Amino acid sequence: MNLPNESAGIDIPIIDIGGFLNGNAREKCEIASLVDSANRDVGFLLITGHNIPRSCVEKTFEISRSFFESSESSKLTVLARDGEQHGYHQLGKSGLAAKEGKTAPPDIREYFMAGRLSLEEPYFNEDRARLFYRPNRWPTWPKGFQETISRYYTEMDGLGRKLMQLFGMSLGVGEDYFTDKIDRHFGILSSIYYPVQKTAAKPGQLRAGAHTDYGALTILAPSNAPGGLEVLDKSGQWQPVPYIPEAFVINIGDMMQRWTNEHWTSNMHRVVNPPVSAVASRPRQSLAFFLHPNYDALVEAIPGTVARGQSPIHPPIRAGDYMREKEAQIASAKPKA
Repeated sequence: MNLPNESAGIDIPIIDIGGFLNGNAREKCEIASLVDSANRDVGFLLITGHNIPRSCVEKTFEISRSFFESSESSKLTVLARDGEQHGYHQLGKSGLAAKEGKTAPPDIREYFMAGRLSLEEPYFNEDRARLFYRPNRWPTWPKGFQETISRYYTEMDGLGRKLMQLFGMSLGVGEDYFTDKIDRHFGILSSIYYPVQKTAAKPGQLRAGAHTDYGALTILAPSNAPGGLEVLDKSGQWQPVPYIPEAFVINIGDMMQRWTNEHWTSNMHRVVNPPVSAVASRPRQSLAFFLHPNYDALVEAIPGTVARGQSPIHPPIRAGDYMREKEAQIASAKPKA
């Protein structure tokens, strides 16, 4: 199923993956073909039939909002340390456009990040691994925050693995191709809060500046509030991603684009400000799960993506090394005040 935007010629596919999770071989092949087309043409799709209860999403939104609307002093008890993702990130301290080399004011958002729930295996404590697998920082309030975020992380972890199986089938390399490359992934969950905008944004300032994601794939649950996600179409125009209550928004990241020898598209996207008429109405929230491969997984053009006689577009690189390169770019990019 596609949801057309006739003014821009972009289709945001809506795909029921229930047939892949529970169906026969023919259903799996049909769904895999749809996913391949979506990732080639847009790099974004919406999925239904994923078996994640809506109540799980709503409960995570609710407890996250309680955290973000608590006192600043309370949130600062779990402030992310310099150079780390895990923990609380303050409003207006970062800008996604800046890390793409663009000059823009900081984004109008704050967020909390959590990573893997258990780091007991020796693998996670190897010298090079410690950069990517860090202990989580949990607030003591609101009550139940750690349990709720952990449950949601677990649900997204499971769905992410299923989607990577679907991606493997879509690419013709089989459902198990990515299994040993993501079984110890350093995926991270970001609960994002876009506050009510009581004053006008600065020129060029957005809730989240234009950017691509870095990892393998992103699973996004947005709330239904003014000012939302937009994707860049092939003509260079920004188009809104529709809100479907029971659907997750899925997009591939730069690592997957690289893995597929740019057969699939890691597309630019942004989160815009609400219209002036709705600026002071209500905040917006998102839950974004970023699935990054194992830190030592080799990201190289998968079989069948390089034409005979041609060389891959990108040389092989370890996922951790790729992420370190990107983080170095982020560290050197400062949002415009």
